[in-house]
Amino acid sequence: MKKFSADYIFPISQPAIKEGILVTENDGTIVDVINPATTDYRVEDLQKYDGILCPGFINTHCHLELSHFRGLIPEKKGLHHFLMELDKIRKTFSQDQISEAIADAEKEMAENGTVAVGDISNTTDAFGVKRRSAIHFHTFIEVFGSDPAFAQQRFDYALGLYHFLKDNDGAVSIVPHSPYSVSGKLFSLIGRFAADSNSLLSIHHHENEDENLLFNDKSGAVPERMKAYGVDFSSFRPTGKRPLESVSPFLPEKNHLLLVHNTVSNEEDMLFARNRFPNLWLALCPNANMFIENRLPDIELFRKLNLNLTIGTDSLAANRQLSVPEELKTISKGFPGIKMEEMLRWATLNGARFLKMDDVFGSFEKGKKPGIILINHIQLPDYTLSRASKAKRLL
Repeated sequence: MKKFSADYIFPISQPAIKEGILVTENDGTIVDVINPATTDYRVEDLQKYDGILCPGFINTHCHLELSHFRGLIPEKKGLHHFLMELDKIRKTFSQDQISEAIADAEKEMAENGTVAVGDISNTTDAFGVKRRSAIHFHTFIEVFGSDPAFAQQRFDYALGLYHFLKDNDGAVSIVPHSPYSVSGKLFSLIGRFAADSNSLLSIHHHENEDENLLFNDKSGAVPERMKAYGVDFSSFRPTGKRPLESVSPFLPEKNHLLLVHNTVSNEEDMLFARNRFPNLWLALCPNANMFIENRLPDIELFRKLNLNLTIGTDSLAANRQLSVPEELKTISKGFPGIKMEEMLRWATLNGARFLKMDDVFGSFEKGKKPGIILINHIQLPDYTLSRASKAKRLL
């Protein structure tokens, strides 16, 4: 048995406990969560820490395979510039450089307290690291393809990756990249497969206003970018509707769906999403939002609408680190009224529920094995994060 205590314990499934005691098996399985204010409990060999204890973090949106781009793309230039720079330098790395960066990034995530990740893959580059990792991964095989002539080819390639991971006991889905980068034919193939397999879905949504302009009248930077990529974009027809509404007929309504970024989403967008998709989740990636577009999504709106929020880091191409606590610091700076307890729920149990891993992760409950994370340098009595706050995995 192991026994842990701190200034506060955040079980997530119940309110925070001042000087609470966490009892676990040696392997980390939760035996009991004790409130000393209501339970007469004497304990020996107690490990007492300054700070707070919470379950391991769930990072619902990451691109581990882009880790070799760290520090190479200028910040705050907008999505169009970011993607053009990414494409320009994409082929300048050796496979050894890519593999080493992926391994370093996975290690960084584990050290920062991450226990499970929803990770985007366009290639097999990160498969080996993920297979050997102590972190639990759900891999989203992400598909691009604006030209319907290549829809079946693109889907078949993704299907090959899907079966490779399935055969090696990997949790995996096939998902569209975004509303604007997937043809209707390819969307149909992805949507039918997702419905048949009841798989998790993830899609980049509303990273900037160009997405709205494209679907409204085919203006904005997206056509220019497709031309620069050498992509035949002539088949795209603007709908005059919002992007998600335009592609929603292709997406099965009952699957778990994660909308990633939502930087420019308004109340109309979110009401449509909530009404259409009963198992809807949003991924907040605040540091990537600031890195690329220098703005945060309307998190207060999402809270008002009682949407299921989760936390992602995006990639090291668009972030300085892969740390969920650093994402929470950015949210706190932009929205100081949001309490730590609520944000920790986004970063743990909400993410675990989206990934369908909440039988093991996300909260301190008997029988679970969620990981135990210490966050130090907490500002009491309201236990908010300070600039010096760091996360460390204890078990």
